[in-house]
Amino acid sequence: MRSHSVLVRSAALILTITALWVSFPSRFASGAAASTPELARGEHIARLICSACHVVAVDQEFPPLLNQPTPSFAQIANRPETTAQSLQRFVTTTHWNAGELPLTMPNPMISKADAQAVARYIVSLRTR
Repeated sequence: MRSHSVLVRSAALILTITALWVSFPSRFASGAAASTPELARGEHIARLICSACHVVAVDQEFPPLLNQPTPSFAQIANRPETTAQSLQRFVTTTHWNAGELPLTMPNPMISKADAQAVARYIVSLRTR
């Protein structure tokens, strides 16, 4: 029963974030120094969708809502095995199992082009 409750709350969270993205896109624009339009788009999408569970930028307006720890985008970017291709594949193919705890990443329901933009934004955060 608990996993059903978690699934319902998580689905509601994704729908809320998606509705906010569609309704108020300029509200979430970061103004951060993205070097290309694609990186700016990737950051924008990440702030709208991914920030519910991850820290996607150091100046993120609100902390993640998820209680279980998730890696920040900077941590993901600095993993030796991280590439734009591996991230895009992960985002477009990794989906949670409602009966599995702890939860894994849900399907963000974004296009391949948006997944590519988010993946390139993450890689742009690499410092090592």
